[in-house]
Amino acid sequence: MSSYDPSSYLLTELSQVVDKAGLLTTSSQQQAYVEGIVSSPEQPNVLAVVIPQTLVALWQVINICAKADAIIIAQAANTGLTGGSTPFGGYDRPVVVISMQRLGGVHLLKEGREVVALPAATLQELEITLAPLGREPHSVLGSSCVGASVIGGICNNSGGMLVQRGPAYTEMALFARRTASGSFELINHLDIALGDSPEEILTRLESGNFSTDQVSDTCNRAASNTQYKDKVRDCNASTPARFNNDPSGLYEASGSAGRLIVFAVRVATFAKSQREQTFYYSSNDAHALTSLRRHWLASELDLPVCAEYMHRAYNEVTLQYGRDTCFSMRKLPAKRIGALYRLQSRLGYYLTKWRLPTSLPDRILQLVSSVMPAALPKHLAKQALAYDYHLIIKVADDNIAPAQAFLQAHNEQHQSRLHTCTTEEAEKLLVFRSAATAAMFRYHNLNSADFGEMISTDIALPRNAIDWDETLPESLKKHIKKTFYLGHFFCHVMHQDYLLQPTTNKNKIKDELLAFYDQRGVEYPAEHNVGHIYPAKPALSTFYRTLDPTNSLNPGIGQTAKWKDWRFSPLMEEVND
Repeated sequence: MSSYDPSSYLLTELSQVVDKAGLLTTSSQQQAYVEGIVSSPEQPNVLAVVIPQTLVALWQVINICAKADAIIIAQAANTGLTGGSTPFGGYDRPVVVISMQRLGGVHLLKEGREVVALPAATLQELEITLAPLGREPHSVLGSSCVGASVIGGICNNSGGMLVQRGPAYTEMALFARRTASGSFELINHLDIALGDSPEEILTRLESGNFSTDQVSDTCNRAASNTQYKDKVRDCNASTPARFNNDPSGLYEASGSAGRLIVFAVRVATFAKSQREQTFYYSSNDAHALTSLRRHWLASELDLPVCAEYMHRAYNEVTLQYGRDTCFSMRKLPAKRIGALYRLQSRLGYYLTKWRLPTSLPDRILQLVSSVMPAALPKHLAKQALAYDYHLIIKVADDNIAPAQAFLQAHNEQHQSRLHTCTTEEAEKLLVFRSAATAAMFRYHNLNSADFGEMISTDIALPRNAIDWDETLPESLKKHIKKTFYLGHFFCHVMHQDYLLQPTTNKNKIKDELLAFYDQRGVEYPAEHNVGHIYPAKPALSTFYRTLDPTNSLNPGIGQTAKWKDWRFSPLMEEVND
């Protein structure tokens, strides 16, 4: 009598649901889906990458995986920076990565004041859909340029650049939850009547086959974070405005980080500004920026659209290593940019296989970039290099005149520079900010002989902190060769990158760095989610266990237990709390 082979069963059953292009089983095919910004400490042993074509097919796939007791790692756009949607290390069960890239689409509700977004709906797609209606999505800058998905933002409580909107959040979603018995149940909290059976619900959802009278207006569930505007203004609070371990941001799909299979979210949209004005403010005095933030937030001025900070070190590296990224972000749609990232990942696989330098694609792109337009106009580049501290501040509509008066008065009181941008200059500055991290990664890659490893953090400072311009203790400083700082300044969310000395032990220094953050009351991560880099604090870990009692969806996220039923070892009989 032949024994049951779960791997063979899985592949056979999955091949009946998806086409050949939707079932990837070789390492070269899987490369772009099993690797991201964060590399696994060992080669991930993934049985298959599955790319369903319909929501019903997705439902069938996850139930096949449940029957075979397989691990599921759900993936939207794979643009995350902490490894939260890719395999990491070893697992105790077969691993299936499910890519949602074919499952796009949005449905407008209430004349566009709300939308239902399907798994692969991108922020850029939603922005284009809403533009004729004078509306826009939660995020329209930064991650939207590289194809980040709406659902990915919700599942990771992503914050972004827009000061007024806070973390991506909704209490209305349609999702599948794996129960303690191991099966999946489909839960419809969209407050849209779509039918009874999973197949009917998902078919009608995907096609948009529902009428206005089937959409409820009487629910008590929120479609966005409505508290953030008041929270971010409180400059005397000793806690951060937003961070991923904040229990107030965890609700079903919101903050779920792959612990649910999310088929759709219902989210609010926002009125688009009629007029916008961007200012470029620079100073060599950190206190000038501290004063600007605190006085603005305490004033009667409306919150700016965004207030982005960059240090001169980031300006230098982006001007030199970010020209092609800036050009592609201005000229190519997000879908095309996402395809280029997947192509680069696949090239990386073959370069490793053929024992060629993995830096080769970056070297070629850097050479090509030398004939591309400069990342910034000459006068802005000159300002970017002349000062240490820089803010890109965008305001809108009735706030333009009072904000300009405020900034001019502030500028006269400090030794600083204020430039009022044209529309074209504003676009280039914000793209420049969005391209900065990729430029820094390339700089590190192409100069690897000069540096050791890199540590990247995104941190949330207390709202009352004045030590945002970090001064490292000598015990850390001697191990760090170069630092790069930028962030969402009014939110006090900072993205900080450290290039280590060649002989420095990354893990030891990272532990010391996080202890230094703890001393300052800093929360981490701020908006990229814990992934496999940061530990999930008790509230977040408990939330994950509630959503996924068998520990079968994205196990190990937040450095939690990886084995079935939340064991810390496959040999343990009891759950280790």
